[in-house]
Amino acid sequence: MASRRQFLQTTAHAGLVSSLGAAGSLLRLSPLTAAETAVTPEIVQFTADIEPVVRLIENTPREKCFEMMAEQLRRGLPYRQFLAALFLAGIRNVNPQPPGFKFHCVFVIHAAHQLSLDAPVQERLLPLFWALDNFKASQAKDVQEGDFRLKPVRGALPPPEKAWSEFHQAMDDWDEERADRAIVSLVRHRGAHEIIEQLWQYGARDYRNIGHKAIFVANTWKTLQTIGWRHAEPALRSLILGLLDFGKSETVNRYAFEDQSFLPNLELAKDTVKRLPGNWTHVRSNAAASKDLLAMIRAGRANDACAWTVEQLVNGRTKVQSAWDAVHLAAGELMMRKPGIFGIHTVTSTNGLRYAFETAADPETRLVMLLQGIGWMCQFRNFMSTASGGLKDVEIDKLQPARPTNHVGKTVEEIFAELSSDRSTAAAKAMALANQTPRLEVFKQTARSLIFRKGTDAHDYKYSASIFEDYNRVSKQFRPHMLATAVYHLRGSTLPDSAVMQRAQAAIQQL
Repeated sequence: MASRRQFLQTTAHAGLVSSLGAAGSLLRLSPLTAAETAVTPEIVQFTADIEPVVRLIENTPREKCFEMMAEQLRRGLPYRQFLAALFLAGIRNVNPQPPGFKFHCVFVIHAAHQLSLDAPVQERLLPLFWALDNFKASQAKDVQEGDFRLKPVRGALPPPEKAWSEFHQAMDDWDEERADRAIVSLVRHRGAHEIIEQLWQYGARDYRNIGHKAIFVANTWKTLQTIGWRHAEPALRSLILGLLDFGKSETVNRYAFEDQSFLPNLELAKDTVKRLPGNWTHVRSNAAASKDLLAMIRAGRANDACAWTVEQLVNGRTKVQSAWDAVHLAAGELMMRKPGIFGIHTVTSTNGLRYAFETAADPETRLVMLLQGIGWMCQFRNFMSTASGGLKDVEIDKLQPARPTNHVGKTVEEIFAELSSDRSTAAAKAMALANQTPRLEVFKQTARSLIFRKGTDAHDYKYSASIFEDYNRVSKQFRPHMLATAVYHLRGSTLPDSAVMQRAQAAIQQL
């Protein structure tokens, strides 16, 4: 049988395409040998319209992918199919354990799509071309690290009436094979919203890989809403594998599973949810309460902070918006205190938990998401304070804006020019800009364009998508602080343009 290294250098099977009708007519594919087609039954197959596009992405050499995809788009390949194929190529070819590192080629898809939606027409395809190149890099890395392939499900599926109990037991036991069979049964027999409702807590229960599991659940759901639930089975199988990484006892980033805030918060939520007033989710904010909670998070006292929050909510002294404001401020403060990979994930994991809170229907699940937001920020703080260099002495609620100017465009230009050399000055100017211009369209458009031209990492896309989404989630008085946080991982105008994106622009110009 041909090795996968050889397989990756070929194009997909012409016989497959000939059976696909109109979808196949978009693609110009070369036949595979009999040995190469023998690989096919050992990998999960996608729907007939997507499978040939995924094969092209998998099998085209990295340096030729832009030209290949430009040709497919010229032939009429829809944007949604391009997006779906990128997502599913990562699902099939990249190991979700651990859920991070090279698997960012999957995590980044929703962020790339989101930035694409808000981009000018002439830039709209650039994020997906970047994601295409990023997938090829991850695919090659995966081959080096073990050559993962998502295979068809094995064994008898639990009957529909027993699938939920089997799934929950398998997840509690960290049993991958049982959970895999159960999630397949659920996808085939249950509705989308019923399934995702039960997955939020599994994403939020385990902080150990700096929040990627909550990010994984949120981004999978968001992407499936765009590309269609018909692609859910392979996507959720990959998700479950990621959620079950590490097991109960493994210590990662100084935490084992039972060392974390989840188990106490789960019990706290169960004991509390029936005592909450009906308007506990009201958007009314209380800046003093937010700052009190922020101080407890800053001290790393997870149990105290969560218990205090529950007491405040039950007694009606504050509403959920004030608590979430504190969580977002804590995430932004940690980003400023230690910019880099850990600080980035304080923001992106908070984004995932907040999205879960807004999407979930069950009040207990919603409360768990909030409490985990508080708990995770305490855990981030405690872990990051022990990392090399410790934490800088910055308090986000004490930041001061720069002197305002009358020229928004010039202020935006100055902010992005200073990002690489003086982020604290850029942050002060960003605060002044947010006070002056709440809508921030010029700022956001400039930030997106610079990411498209100069971005080199999945976090460039993920972080910006999260921070712009969360900017409108916090109370108005704290939005300038959120914008100050944003500049700590946006791309500055003085950075060189990405050679990859120059190639992508050249390919797109030929459309």
